[in-house]
Amino acid sequence: MIVGIGTDLLDVGRMARELARQGAGFRDDVFTLAEIAYCEGMGQPAQHFSARFAAKEAFWKAVGPGPEGVSLKDVEVEREAGGRPRLVLQGRALAAAGRLGVRGVFVSLSHTTTLASATVVLEG
Repeated sequence: MIVGIGTDLLDVGRMARELARQGAGFRDDVFTLAEIAYCEGMGQPAQHFSARFAAKEAFWKAVGPGPEGVSLKDVEVEREAGGRPRLVLQGRALAAAGRLGVRGVFVSLSHTTTLASATVVLEG
C-alpha cells in the first residue's frame, strides 16, 4: 500500500547560482560526500545536484510533517550498479519513514539543461 508520494521540480540555473554564490558551504550542508563526488564528476554538475535536491524535497513531501524535522543530508541518492537511483535514509529521515511504517522507497529522477524533477513513492 502507498503511504506517501512526493514530487519536486527545480530550476537548474537556480541551483547553479546557489552553488556559485554560497560555494562549498551550501553544497556541504545539503549533500553527502558521495553525492558531491558523483555530481562534480559529471559534465554538468548543477543538473545532477538539482535532481538530488529535488529527490530530498520530494521525500520530505511524501512523509509529511512530523516531529522529526527536516534534514536534507539524511536523504541520500545513490546509484545502483545498473544506474537506477535509490534513496538511502538515515537519522531523521529514517525515523520519519519508520513513523509511517515504510517498507519500500521508490525514486525517479529526471533532468534537462534547465529543469530537474524527482518523484518519491513510499510503500507501507
